[in-house]
Amino acid sequence: MEKSERPYSEDEIKVLRSKKFSFWEQIENFILKFIWVAFLCLFPLLLYDKFIDKVSSETQLLILIPLLLFSIGIVFYWMKKEGRIGWNSKVEDEIKNGKAQVLKIQTEKVYKRRETFDLGSGFYIKISENETLYLQGQHFDDLQYSRKFPNTDFTIVSSKIDFIGLIDIKFFGKYLKAEKKLKAFTEEQFKNEDVDYDGDLLNKSIEEIV
Repeated sequence: MEKSERPYSEDEIKVLRSKKFSFWEQIENFILKFIWVAFLCLFPLLLYDKFIDKVSSETQLLILIPLLLFSIGIVFYWMKKEGRIGWNSKVEDEIKNGKAQVLKIQTEKVYKRRETFDLGSGFYIKISENETLYLQGQHFDDLQYSRKFPNTDFTIVSSKIDFIGLIDIKFFGKYLKAEKKLKAFTEEQFKNEDVDYDGDLLNKSIEEIV
């Protein structure tokens, strides 16, 4: 297994730019969030006006304006926590200043882990006698059905930006059928953190994995 970095290719830049939010996507997301937040903020006032005591129009206006401004602030904070605000600039900065993360893998043995919680199938890739790489994701499901993955020789291209991750997989070898199929991880194993995650490099031989 070899790790390296290089500038993004033109095709990879297109993939990165496809991950950006359009202006209308941002507006739609803001409006939907604003409706929910504004409703939750105004709901107690509506209940008070209907069941306890009528609120004058002047008082409603005095309360409504701060609540709407508060709702807008909450929505902006929510979108910032999601990474939406500034996301497009972050992608462009990655294209300009970042580098593609390239992982070249050659193997002769693979085990498959059955899918759990719609996370996609998992694959244990033999790297050496004492190292095993775990890869998991729904994108690997499509590739295995087309008999491209697992493969004896392939390269994974990804970005350092978490929400983008995988950009491309290139194959140079031949299809390699998994020698063993392992049970899906159980809920108890997830609760106990006794599971493997995509990209984990395990310091154990593939034969030790059950």
